[in-house]
Amino acid sequence: MEYKGNKPPPVTAPPAPYMQQTFEEAYQPPPVAMSQPPSVQQRQASQAITILMSIEGIGYIVRCASIVTTFLATIIMGTAKQTIGSKYYFQVTAKFSTFSALKYFLAANVIVLFYSIVSLLVSILMKPKSSILNLLITIADIVALSMLLTGSGAACAISTQLENVDDLLSTDICSYYGRFCSQIKASIAMSMLACAIYAALIILSLVTAYKRS
Repeated sequence: MEYKGNKPPPVTAPPAPYMQQTFEEAYQPPPVAMSQPPSVQQRQASQAITILMSIEGIGYIVRCASIVTTFLATIIMGTAKQTIGSKYYFQVTAKFSTFSALKYFLAANVIVLFYSIVSLLVSILMKPKSSILNLLITIADIVALSMLLTGSGAACAISTQLENVDDLLSTDICSYYGRFCSQIKASIAMSMLACAIYAALIILSLVTAYKRS
């Protein structure tokens, strides 16, 4: 190829190739921050909260059981009454109010019944409970357990006396007042079950206090 003149025409560089990017290459979403696994302290804290919630739930159920048992013990002892004899000659009535020990037993169960209702309401409404409140409830549970134990012991003494052979009648009194003695035994059984329930409540309170510490 021939050029006119002394100077050849300037040589230009070829255009840079067009870099075409696909949509996937052009749009790249921002990197997602990977969540770090919980630490050992966080896992232990979550496990402790779960255990406390389960223990509190068991405590509510156990307190409801104490209400039922003390209520049954109160009703059965309060209605313990039996009359024998002919209405035309003489009648002899046996009832719980004849014995001071049975009256104490009834009073103890009534007091514990009302306390069980109040303590259940306090446990449900006042959440989260403070350590002072937990301590007061635990002390009150111990007092309630003591009342139930002493009342049940006094009632057991009367029940044993009624089952022993009387020197005047040459037989035991329960052979005449069978329904009355059966009611006393059933009431004592309900009260002893309430004692076991309150013992479980005290253990649960101690476990809860240990988990919170």
